[in-house]
Amino acid sequence: MKRYKTVIMWVGIFCFSILPLMAGTIQPGSMVVSLRNTSIVSNDIIRLKDVAVMDSSTRERVGDLVIAVSPDLGKSVSIQKQEIYEKLVGNGVQSPDIQGPSRITVERKGIVVKPSFFKDHITQYIIDNSKWKDGVEVEILTSKDIVVPENDVRWELVPANGQDFFGNVLFEVKGYSRTRNEVLFSAWITARLRITHEVPVSNRSIQRNETITDSDIRWENREVTAFTKDVILERSEIVGQKAVRIIGPNTVITGSILEKRLLVRRGEMATLVAHLNGVNATTGVKALSDGAIGDTIQVINTVSKKIITAIVTGKNTLEVNVQ
Repeated sequence: MKRYKTVIMWVGIFCFSILPLMAGTIQPGSMVVSLRNTSIVSNDIIRLKDVAVMDSSTRERVGDLVIAVSPDLGKSVSIQKQEIYEKLVGNGVQSPDIQGPSRITVERKGIVVKPSFFKDHITQYIIDNSKWKDGVEVEILTSKDIVVPENDVRWELVPANGQDFFGNVLFEVKGYSRTRNEVLFSAWITARLRITHEVPVSNRSIQRNETITDSDIRWENREVTAFTKDVILERSEIVGQKAVRIIGPNTVITGSILEKRLLVRRGEMATLVAHLNGVNATTGVKALSDGAIGDTIQVINTVSKKIITAIVTGKNTLEVNVQ
């Protein structure tokens, strides 16, 4: 009986000491990885999924495991099967079944795309998706080159949220394979915008509550600054309006110095212009509140009943950037 209790005790010790370790590892023989003879990468690091074929479960668990640093562009490096085995074991995989050659060759291929390549793309995006239709100058601030794995790439620009397309702007650049229609890479590009535009300028000193006439303004090409970015670009939105404070001579006329005139009224129908990747679409909406030029209000799509937040840009006209 004593001997029987001793056996039970040792079995218990084994279970309590070994099972917790096994819970954090992948069991022996449960993982099969088939190495390729050669592999091509375009990133700075080599991951297991770059050099091996595996089922979806294995790929999800260890596909992103870092194997080595990638060679320079146009160069190659050899990786031993034993190195990969040790990487897997070191990450909790017990006795992985690694099939294939004892040594694989990894080559880094691709084309180098300089950030300046995206200057025209960003310029066109600003023109298509903001009120600045001309006079847009873009300076690319990002200096690090981008390496893409193939030449046939479709580009897509996605601006960071909350930007007003003024000053420094941030874009995510996505590269898609045209043949496989999958994302090959993504990178962030920072650019500085300089806007020069024909703007209205006061000819004289205009007093508070005084109504502005056509002879009170002239139009000049000036650089738009952070203080004048809400400049009014339509004559009809200035003439007949009252000044809310004294306007000195040679002052750029902005929305903040004029009495707001309601261009969209609650309950009335309006036209919504949606901008998406350079494509514009219009639809009918109903305003849920009053709005003057530059105001952000909510409208409801009369068909889908979806509530949308948009910017008032004119008489019964609103715009929204879709991301």
